[in-house]
Amino acid sequence: MPNPTPEKAPKKHRRIQWLPFLGSMNLAVTLLMMLAIASVIGTVLQQNQAFQDYIIKFGPFWTQVFNSLGLFHVYGAAWFILVLLFLLISTGVCVSRNAPGFLKDMKQYSEGLSLNAYKHQPQSVTYAPETFDSQQAQQLLQQQGYKVRMHERDDGMTVAGMKGRWNRWGYILTHVSIIVICIGGLLDSNLLLKARELTGNLAPETRSVPLGEIPQKSWVGSDNFSFRGTVNVAEGQKTDVLFLPYDRGFLVQKLPFTIDVKDFRIEYYDTGMPKNFASDLVLTAPELEEPIEKTIEVNKPLYYKNYAIYQSSFGDGGSKLELKVHPLLAREFKPLDLNTSVDQVETINTPVGKYRIEFNDFKLHNIIPASEEEQAETGKKMHNNGPSIVFKVRNDQGKAWEYENFMTPDKQDGRWFFMTGMRTSAAEPFRYLFLPADEGRGLDRFFEYLTLINDPERTQATLNDALPAEGVDERTHQMQLKLMNQLLMLFRRQGFNGITSFVEENVPPEEQKRVRDYYINQTSLALQTLYLSVLEKEATQDLETISEFNKQWFEDAMVVLNSLSNYGPPLFFELENFTHIQSTGLQITKSPGKDVVYFGSTLLIIGVFFLFYLRQKRIWLAFDNHHQTLTIAGKDTKPLPETEKEFNRLVDAIQAQTGIKQ
Repeated sequence: MPNPTPEKAPKKHRRIQWLPFLGSMNLAVTLLMMLAIASVIGTVLQQNQAFQDYIIKFGPFWTQVFNSLGLFHVYGAAWFILVLLFLLISTGVCVSRNAPGFLKDMKQYSEGLSLNAYKHQPQSVTYAPETFDSQQAQQLLQQQGYKVRMHERDDGMTVAGMKGRWNRWGYILTHVSIIVICIGGLLDSNLLLKARELTGNLAPETRSVPLGEIPQKSWVGSDNFSFRGTVNVAEGQKTDVLFLPYDRGFLVQKLPFTIDVKDFRIEYYDTGMPKNFASDLVLTAPELEEPIEKTIEVNKPLYYKNYAIYQSSFGDGGSKLELKVHPLLAREFKPLDLNTSVDQVETINTPVGKYRIEFNDFKLHNIIPASEEEQAETGKKMHNNGPSIVFKVRNDQGKAWEYENFMTPDKQDGRWFFMTGMRTSAAEPFRYLFLPADEGRGLDRFFEYLTLINDPERTQATLNDALPAEGVDERTHQMQLKLMNQLLMLFRRQGFNGITSFVEENVPPEEQKRVRDYYINQTSLALQTLYLSVLEKEATQDLETISEFNKQWFEDAMVVLNSLSNYGPPLFFELENFTHIQSTGLQITKSPGKDVVYFGSTLLIIGVFFLFYLRQKRIWLAFDNHHQTLTIAGKDTKPLPETEKEFNRLVDAIQAQTGIKQ
């Protein structure tokens, strides 16, 4: 027969070489190292968070890099699943190739080897005894814990002993356990979702839209093999879906049961940190004769079939809010009443455009460290700032300003202020304005004063009545009043910095300081005059003697008015009343691979125990009739320091009990 052609021989050779490579130790160690690195990443880097949260933490560039590597969803990444598959195949090849040899080795006593082979074992001693009793030698080995097999040779007799055969099972069990664990990991992976995505039958939703508007491609049926998702359910509400983080969006997972949240409770430490929170749940399913009722807490989940329902978080469940909306450019003190709730979006028209108001959260408690003065007065280290709302104001171009407004005034340095924070990016901290409260601890005075400044006609009339023309003609007096009004409008739009900028742009450098000082003095005079008219309207005291409170209030109001131009859209939301509704955050998992992984881990523990704590030891007593010599040979799978000593003790015992003489 002719030899194979050169073109065919290399292909056959490659096929033969692939199998040893798949079952090689080098490949297995490499794959295990990759899994170890992935596990470290999955432990250190919080998984399955909102994509925006990663942008805030790492920035757009590194977020894109990490996302492309699948680091935000390590255990569902395509490369992680491929590593599991290759490790499964590699270990399977290794077991299929080596397990038969191990099983055979467990039954093989090697009693038919030649005398020369015994002399080349790791431990070997040859004696010349006068006689050799094979039955006595057999009993001796059995007393030492060996299983014994006798073999008659043409030139003599061999007594072979072996113990610790389960050591070989250690190799098999450890390899099989890796296969089982990989299978469990693949069962709990999103392999099927990846397959649906590749075939175009699955597409994550990235918009924030109502549940009814989510397309069918973003839904996953209740027959999904495994998943881990979350859902927030308000008190008194129920759900039969949850949301799975996937890629840059989410999927809607349909559940085969309904969860009804009867009640949610939360306890706090004195520091304001949550101490404990629990939910009273009712689970109903078509196959249940009676609903399952249970209270779940952190680390105390509800189990149903292959599902586990965990208490994972809490939040607002759509608290009802009663607000007053103060237009900051209004000329009259007529706030708008607005009744809404958390997670609602409202639209408000203003003279400078239309704005969308997105109410995101309500906080019943805001615990912060108390000032030294308050600690001395109350003896408490923490202080409750009271309820607050968090919301966004978004213009027609999509630009958003985020606010945090507190309901009740907070005492600072003996004075009361309403706090309002603003930021233009979630990566920034809130920058706070402190609106001074009036004597009734309200904001009426501040907005009465603000609307007066906003109204040029009332401002002109007030200044005209309060600042009589003394020593100047009427025309000069009117020009001065007009200048004050213009300066007030400039101050209202840009603060004192706006006046400074105006002077720098329109006045020669040598005159700037004089003109700036004059303008600021005139602005301050106008503001003081308008403030006195507000106090006069309140008619609470004789204006000849202004109280220290009212003097300080004016200074605090000036700080706010000077910064109001940087506050964003000209709206202020004052929380008047609320109905608090809480929601529970549930994490629901379906993990059929969990028990498989537990079983594999058990096999791994048993296998490791067999490997490390069981030693396969062999002993041979080979008697040569021709030369009247006895060769005692030994072999141990673990060449430990005590191996030689154990062999020598066994030789001594054989000498003593069989009458062997050197």
